[in-house]
Amino acid sequence: MSLASLFDHQLILLATPRQIGVLNWRPGQMHWLGEFAADAAGLAGFNQLILKHAKLPVLLVVDTVDEDYRSDILPHVLGRARDELLARKLKQVFRNARFMGAWRQARETTGRRDDRYLLAALTDADWLTPWLSILHREKVPLSGIVPLALACQHLLLKLRQQETHTLLAYRLNNSLRLSYYHDGLLRFSRLIGGDTPTQLPSNAADEIGKTQLYLTGQRILPREARLHVLLIDPSGQLDSALAPLNADPAFSARLIDLPTLARALRMPDSFLAATPEIAPLAALAGESLQLNLAPPELLQHHLEFRWRRSLHTVAAGIALLGAGASAAYWLHAHDLNDQTRQLSQQQTQIDARYQAIARGFPIRAATPEQLAQTVALARQLSTPEPDPAALMVAVSQAMQASPMIRLDALNWVNAPEPQGPATVTLDAALTPFDGNYRAAMQQIQNFIQTLQAVPGLHKVSLASSPVNADSNQTLTGKTYDASLADTPSARFSLTLEFRPDNQEARP
Repeated sequence: MSLASLFDHQLILLATPRQIGVLNWRPGQMHWLGEFAADAAGLAGFNQLILKHAKLPVLLVVDTVDEDYRSDILPHVLGRARDELLARKLKQVFRNARFMGAWRQARETTGRRDDRYLLAALTDADWLTPWLSILHREKVPLSGIVPLALACQHLLLKLRQQETHTLLAYRLNNSLRLSYYHDGLLRFSRLIGGDTPTQLPSNAADEIGKTQLYLTGQRILPREARLHVLLIDPSGQLDSALAPLNADPAFSARLIDLPTLARALRMPDSFLAATPEIAPLAALAGESLQLNLAPPELLQHHLEFRWRRSLHTVAAGIALLGAGASAAYWLHAHDLNDQTRQLSQQQTQIDARYQAIARGFPIRAATPEQLAQTVALARQLSTPEPDPAALMVAVSQAMQASPMIRLDALNWVNAPEPQGPATVTLDAALTPFDGNYRAAMQQIQNFIQTLQAVPGLHKVSLASSPVNADSNQTLTGKTYDASLADTPSARFSLTLEFRPDNQEARP
């Protein structure tokens, strides 16, 4: 049974020229809905039953004497070429038969490695028309039409029969069906109706012998092969045919009783004894169709049914996937909420411990920032500032060495850090000034060198000059100022650092 069949629910019909039986099957459960005769009352009852189950797919199993089987070897082709080849071959073999099909059973291992096919057809199926008309009128999804011999093939698989040459003698509905299987695959089948003398046990053995001769004459069965015969008869009329068959060395016969058949099909003995017709139908249920005799126009509703079921399956899969993703996200969110709650509890516990420890701290009068500012101010106040008198003495020494320099202003700025150097700005002028800027710049440079030589004075630099020597600037100014006509001068500014020699520079 395939995986897809686990979700199947279908009606399986067993049709004969006299009646039709209906089996309601789903995996692990089945119900026999009864039989309907091929008359007006039976057709009406069948129509009412189909209306109740119109949405279920239907598989039609046919049991009739009007059937034909041919074995043939055809070239190995695929796709559309195979379909055209089989259509021509079926038309050639079975002429105007409406219900026919081909089954590719195996591929030859030598030569061109051609394909071996079983061709089958219903040569006279007019009695099927009323039943099919009801199915078509109610738009029932017909999945296929198969011969009963194919259902019996699956019955052999259930019985675990592995003999190479097997003949199944199955007595059902007062008829005897003889089907030959090679390596478990159907090769030939014939039905002997109940109005013939074969309902007698001795004639059943004779019919099996005739079938063996026919198979040998048609080269379907090798002459030296021993035919293994399985006898299935719920009514028990084939029991006495067992001894004559086993007495013939060409046969090896075995009787399949009702309990053995029920165990193979996994159903109660009483249920199978009450409705023996369900045995081949139950074996075929849920299996893929290897030989379908239905024409394409009868399968249209089933094709639409499969499309709808596929869409529903995909939609259900998407919904299930969405539900699974939603559940996963919900579980993840629930886990995050638990983690958040645990972290919150840990934070509360840590805060409580901190508060308990903090209550044991000494009471402070000020904040840590205020204490740091106080300490820094205390250090600044405790640090001795440079002596201004020492600065004046140092500058005076340099002024005495440069009598032409006149000091106009002296600015003093203490260092922000303790024991740092003081920054000093000198505003001076060169007097008298005769307008010779070259000589004036030389005097200023000499004055800078004199300041750098004085102890305690460092990093002497020219802040402003009487002459702008920048090449990017436009030369402006006057060489003579009328307001300073009595005392012409050349003004300049110097910056320097003052640090007494006994005070070490701090990094």
